[in-house]
Amino acid sequence: MLTVICSTEQIESMEYYLRSSGVADVFLRKNIQKQDTEDGGDNKGIQYTADEVYFAVTGEKASKESIEEDFDYWYSKGEEITQGELADRYSLEELRMQAYSNASKACEKTIYAGIDVEISTGTEHFSLTEKDQLNLFGKKMQLLAGEEKLEYHEDGQPCKYFTAADMQKIVDRAMFYVSYNTTYCNAVNMWIKSAEKASDLEQIRWGAEIPEEFQNEVLKDYMKILASGGIS
Repeated sequence: MLTVICSTEQIESMEYYLRSSGVADVFLRKNIQKQDTEDGGDNKGIQYTADEVYFAVTGEKASKESIEEDFDYWYSKGEEITQGELADRYSLEELRMQAYSNASKACEKTIYAGIDVEISTGTEHFSLTEKDQLNLFGKKMQLLAGEEKLEYHEDGQPCKYFTAADMQKIVDRAMFYVSYNTTYCNAVNMWIKSAEKASDLEQIRWGAEIPEEFQNEVLKDYMKILASGGIS
């Protein structure tokens, strides 16, 4: 919560008081200004003003040093925090756990949504839930056994036969899609793991370009395949 404070004493940009309970009271200030008052009475002299945000946070989750190093981030969050609310959810480790969870959910959602595949009968869509992936693995085994027509179904459509060539394309595209997104998710997790400040995690989003230092060799190979137009 943002307030404007006044004081006849010099105002510090940060104050951090750790209570015996382990909870810290944190005061962060910006726009600190020194003014000469025009009052001719007892209040004449120097006055300091500043914009201040206050929040409480568990000391083990956010030390004084970690807040100082990420001052602008914590100040912006302090403007959003309501009175009486602990700011723990904005701490590095809390955000890291949430980022891991978000990446996992986004990966699953992306894979399960499935793919469009251009086959001899036109473009058809295939979901890729875990059950669908198991079914397609079974089709791969049938293809290896030499079957020339294989039963399967497009999303929301009745079961029908697919040629071996069409089913091979469906299986190949599906396996690549699952493998690519799983590998991408692994790289996102490495990026999340590297974060040293809470603000570092704010730029990490599903679909973002992975910085080169977190691109493993498998992801780089997959990215080359995608850049060349994907698998045939």
